[in-house]
Amino acid sequence: MQWPDGWPRTPAHERIDSRFGKGIYKIGLSIARDGLLLELERLGAANIVITTDLPTRRDGLPYADSRASDVGVAVWFAMPNIVTGRVDERVFACDKWRTHAENMRAIALSIEAMRGLARWGAGDVVNRAFTGFAALPPGSPSPAPPPKKRPWWEVLGINAAVRAATPNELLADIVKIQHRKLIKNAHPDAGGSHELAAEINAALAEAERELGEP
Repeated sequence: MQWPDGWPRTPAHERIDSRFGKGIYKIGLSIARDGLLLELERLGAANIVITTDLPTRRDGLPYADSRASDVGVAVWFAMPNIVTGRVDERVFACDKWRTHAENMRAIALSIEAMRGLARWGAGDVVNRAFTGFAALPPGSPSPAPPPKKRPWWEVLGINAAVRAATPNELLADIVKIQHRKLIKNAHPDAGGSHELAAEINAALAEAERELGEP
């Protein structure tokens, strides 16, 4: 996990249960992760990297039943600054609750609340609030703008002509094969990067939405 420098940690004995469900109804990891990614997408975030100490599968996602002693979650991303016009790197982190899923949910709800301010006409308030979540110290050079998003077929190495001429059912099988092949080398444990693994996983999700996941 890449916890932001200077952010205080919550001692383990001070962590508490959240209100995000109780007992068998407590929010699960996959639901919390997907909800967080959805809020970040609605925010217009790019280059999203969710970091935890959870063991991950080959596709870069944590196992549904995985465990780690450190329940902290830090999510890093880039987003435009409506005042300066630059692209700033931001980070949200939470370790107040007892599970990774609860901490992911807390971050997602925080982002949702801040987006609400923008919807209600307080966009400048949102920008000032996000200043507190800058990943870089004041005076640091602004990071380069995120690269233009590539279409899913390009990320997965599928020729555009092949995509156009192949039935969706068969193309869905090709997508999964390409994803399995690429993610093995893209995962950080195999010498890749979180950014590349995230791009490949996002391409798979986009392809499944477009083609209809079987």
